Amino acid sequence: ALAGERAPVRARCANTRGLCLTAKGRWKEAEREFRSALRMAEEGGDERFARIIAHNLGTPAGVRGDFSEAMRWLSRLLNHEGAAPAPQQAIAHLNTARCHFYRGEFEQCEQHLESALQGCQTFNLVSLRGEVFEAYGNLHREQDDAARAADFYERAARVYDEAGVEVSRRELTEERALLSLRLGESAAAVAAIDRLIAERQESGDDLGVRTATLTRGRILLARGETEPAREDLEPSQRFFRENNFYYYEAQACVALAACYRAAGHPGKANERLRRAFDLAARYDYDYWLQREVEHDPALFISTGAAELMPPDIRAKLVAAVQAQPGVVDAGEVVPQPSAASAASIIVTARAADLTINLLGAVEIVRDPARAFAADAWRTKRSRDLFCFVASRPHRRTSKDFIIEAFWPDTDLRTAEKNFYPTMSHIRKALNSNQPLRQNFLVYRDAEYMLNPECSYRIDIEEFDRLVAEGEAARRRMELEAAANYFEQAVALYRGEFMQGCYDEWAEEQRAYYREQYVRLLETLAKAAHKSGDWSLSLRLALSILRDDPFREDAHSMVMRAHAALGNRVAVREQYEELRRLLLKELGVEPTSETRKVYREIMG
Repeated sequence: ALAGERAPVRARCANTRGLCLTAKGRWKEAEREFRSALRMAEEGGDERFARIIAHNLGTPAGVRGDFSEAMRWLSRLLNHEGAAPAPQQAIAHLNTARCHFYRGEFEQCEQHLESALQGCQTFNLVSLRGEVFEAYGNLHREQDDAARAADFYERAARVYDEAGVEVSRRELTEERALLSLRLGESAAAVAAIDRLIAERQESGDDLGVRTATLTRGRILLARGETEPAREDLEPSQRFFRENNFYYYEAQACVALAACYRAAGHPGKANERLRRAFDLAARYDYDYWLQREVEHDPALFISTGAAELMPPDIRAKLVAAVQAQPGVVDAGEVVPQPSAASAASIIVTARAADLTINLLGAVEIVRDPARAFAADAWRTKRSRDLFCFVASRPHRRTSKDFIIEAFWPDTDLRTAEKNFYPTMSHIRKALNSNQPLRQNFLVYRDAEYMLNPECSYRIDIEEFDRLVAEGEAARRRMELEAAANYFEQAVALYRGEFMQGCYDEWAEEQRAYYREQYVRLLETLAKAAHKSGDWSLSLRLALSILRDDPFREDAHSMVMRAHAALGNRVAVREQYEELRRLLLKELGVEPTSETRKVYREIMG
């Protein structure tokens, strides 16, 4: 109240208010204060303090389970070269490690934990060292190293005790209980959580009570006590949903689905799984969802929810079903399916509301019998922007990423002036010359996304699914099934990703799909070569050369195929063509290995 409108102290006051609100668990209000503080610090040119506030902004995002957003803010403090070391960097490394942990990125997690521990030693951050040890315990538990996990949990408990930290205000008891559950000590786990809930109720920690109740519900479910587990999980899930704690809610939803399935309510189970899938898609919980699928594949098949999964996770489910055939309904054992039959169980064919082909020339189709108007896409940018959203993980992205990709060198005011008309053009184009209006592009939770209420067929998603299922079949030594999946993927590749689009954002995916396509051709060509199918081997090797004419191994494959088919003239022509190409473009002769192949063939 005493400071002037532009006084630097106002930013510091807002930041401190945000920290106070964080300590009281009022995360939404804290985030508003931090954003206000950041704006004032940036307007005042205080870059160092702006980085510290940006770090604080990562905390509410991490608590609600938006780990990508949290890391975006945290990175502003960590990625600034030349900045003097600060205690906040140790905290940022710890929080970044936690985000990587929840995403299943364990190597990056450990790197940041090491940096956090170094910061604790440099600045004598005793309490924070306990949190780092606790995070190390979680990491080792997730990597199935129970002994090291228990050791780090014990270290964390000692440090908290030395620092006078109330353990009930940390997650240590819940994490240790989950370790006890893995070790078969469920009774001790429940007793510890019961004590924790009582302590948190006494201190008025509503979020802490609900997270502990979620842990108790998961333990009871693992013990087969589904009704008591449901009584814990239902109010917790409602609390998490009402207060936007997405990661906790996703866990509660899957556990509740298991309870409802056991009670014979597949509809309710499916409803909870749909919500879990939606959260997983929004906030990149792929690793967590994959672990849940591996733990209980029958849950996802028996409820009919598998078709809603992201394609790569669905492929994991297929593999899990084949690896451990389980019980779908009480007393009904599912026989182990082949790769093809498992896929048919899980994937339900249905007509798509919108087809988006991005491999080769871009094709966007609603009704094959009714094309969009010739001038539907008024600008190429609007079409490309829609393809950008459709090609992002889980078909969603933030406004910031869109502006960065399409207006990278434009000031924010001008970019926004172009942004909203472009989004309007997209919606109009998708309804051009169509009898029924549909809203395919929606804005939810600060992101633009393809409307999840509609169905889509996107060729790159189908390509990724086929590759993943082919790799899974190959690991099981089902080589014929693997070849079938790979052939289908190759058939989808009509050309380079986003042909005709030369924006920077498309280059990375273009290189990725080109590399995958050539790798599949190579795999199929080698298999055809090994089985003596020389015509197929020749056709596939020539396809590789169309994409990369300098591949000498592919030239050798062509020569061997021609020789096996009795065409020695073609062998000589192929070798001479390679030789001319290398001399003209690179000024070199074919390698000794290629020359050796040629000499062997020609005698």
